[in-house]
Amino acid sequence: MKTGISYFGVRNPRHVKKDLEEIKQNNITFVVHTFSENDKEYYLDTMKEIVNLTQEMGLEVYIDPWGVARIFGGEAYSKFIAMNDDARQVTKEGKKGYGACMNNPLTEKFIGEWLEAARYIGADYIFWDEPHFSPFTNKEGCFCDICRDIYKRERGGDLLKAGSEELRWMRGYTKLNFLKKMIRKAHEMGMKNALCVLPYDRDVDWEKLAGIPELDVFGTDPYWFMLKGDFEEETRNFAKKVAELSKKYGKEGQIWIQGFRVKKGEEWKVRRVAEIAYEEGIRNLASWSFRGTEYMSYIRSENPELVWKTLGEVYGELLEKDGNP
Repeated sequence: MKTGISYFGVRNPRHVKKDLEEIKQNNITFVVHTFSENDKEYYLDTMKEIVNLTQEMGLEVYIDPWGVARIFGGEAYSKFIAMNDDARQVTKEGKKGYGACMNNPLTEKFIGEWLEAARYIGADYIFWDEPHFSPFTNKEGCFCDICRDIYKRERGGDLLKAGSEELRWMRGYTKLNFLKKMIRKAHEMGMKNALCVLPYDRDVDWEKLAGIPELDVFGTDPYWFMLKGDFEEETRNFAKKVAELSKKYGKEGQIWIQGFRVKKGEEWKVRRVAEIAYEEGIRNLASWSFRGTEYMSYIRSENPELVWKTLGEVYGELLEKDGNP
């Protein structure tokens, strides 16, 4: 049984150490440290020290490409897309989008450099966090010359004239090939790989993602604020799907628990998500983020202390139930 928490926003090792002690006391076994472009450029050796502190406490470390190239989830800006206009996604109207094109060699090179930095700071796992096209400018996908050439080669048509299903195919083709390359690269560098897919992302058949040979952990984050149906039913459906695919392809299944923007009176859902996931066979749980995200006003929970307390209690109960003292 593994229990995790994401951690970000503090880059002073003296204060991080204190937080890590609290994290361990709250029945947590691994930490997902965000590693943004800003961290890579300005806090590289500081992050190495933070990762070392985490591991010295007996906690595993996942490193998250937080907002990197605006391909992955996270509240972080990207210098890469600001400095590499040719690598940016292009809208159907021919304008520059907010995010890097996954088919562009410049993007692939940059993510490779980010991986080298993640290895340097000591990552146990790379946490591929919600890979996506920009929801602000490129929901339909990227229409740059590289993507149009790929589509023409693979499908024999003009991407600009493609219908919704063909556009979905192109988004899926792009994501799958990009992730295969990056996951393989991380594996070759000696790091493990965890992938979190947005719950309603069907650009790629989840079987194809779970089946990536070098992937170690496959999961999703059914945060209740975005669920389209009944909370418990939808949570169970996602947990069941992850458990089935993980078992089929020999991966660890992982479910993420909402620990941000939790409204007063909804703290019980933190416990319920963990229980449902456990009931469906998931033994790798994580929550976003430390102390109910009390330190980030944009997504802070209304009663972060209770969110944190509830998470620690249910983690402790499930660890004990699973035979982990």
